[in-house]
Amino acid sequence: MYIKDKYSILKKNDKIGLITPAGYITKQKLNNAIQNVKNFSLEAFYYNSVLDKSGYLAGTDKNRANELHKMYADKSVKAILCVRGGYGTARILDLLDYELIKNNPKPVIGYSDITALLFAVYKKTCLPGFHGIVGASKFSEYSKDNFRDIFLNTQNEIIICQPENNKDNTYIISPGKTEGIIIGGNLSILTSLLGTKYDLDWKNKIVFIEEINEAPYKIDRMLTQLKQAGKFKNVKGIILGIFSKCDTDDFDTKNEDSFSLKEVILEKIRPLQIPTVYGFSFGHIKEQAIFPFGIKVQFDADKFQIQYKRQVLQDFF
Repeated sequence: MYIKDKYSILKKNDKIGLITPAGYITKQKLNNAIQNVKNFSLEAFYYNSVLDKSGYLAGTDKNRANELHKMYADKSVKAILCVRGGYGTARILDLLDYELIKNNPKPVIGYSDITALLFAVYKKTCLPGFHGIVGASKFSEYSKDNFRDIFLNTQNEIIICQPENNKDNTYIISPGKTEGIIIGGNLSILTSLLGTKYDLDWKNKIVFIEEINEAPYKIDRMLTQLKQAGKFKNVKGIILGIFSKCDTDDFDTKNEDSFSLKEVILEKIRPLQIPTVYGFSFGHIKEQAIFPFGIKVQFDADKFQIQYKRQVLQDFF
């Protein structure tokens, strides 16, 4: 008989709610998510609205917010997994009932556009979330192991390291060790939250950042905006993921000079002189690590390693 250990977050056959707070999905993507959940011996649960479509959105803003509300209100749902990102999460933030969410705490998991939801829930309720996968993704063995370690296994100590096959194009920007509350997500979304009531104070935080399909000058522009907004002041550490398809080779730069992605990142980040790495295995890539969002962790830049206590999460869930 499988008995939930005091340090496990989920147990076998727990019900996982599938939602689409942003872009719409196909039936095939839904089936992928159902199978992914089933592979962990968990039960996928969803409402018919998960397949709604309104333009590039998964139904109207009101219906997407209501879908999320129903998942939080349902006591049988033990965690919430976003099926995909895309665009649209920010549109529902003003519609969410944060008292309902606070009174029914459960893990919410997603990345990319879901960054906005992680920020809003943490800002309004102080509940942590999880960044790193969406339900429709094809989970690598590394991602599966991460999921099991965080949600299903019973050891108290959680250590997130690089996969053995993903150590190329990684580099230490500034060495060292630090600790702090970890937050972060997609660079475009982080920038879009500036000036909103859902933005977070980055002081004494460890911030993780990833991006996809943005040319080096756009990365430069967003990092510059964050810097000018004072977001990097007093940050404890920075963990940069894989900026997928964001280098000069990914764009037509034959007729113009361009800084490389690495040159942009080093110019903006190295002067901070805080523990920082580029290439940690998260973002729009196959080998996706799952990071907690909103709890204290230890970060070792020299080892490309994040460490925290599962017990901290259990205090919330």
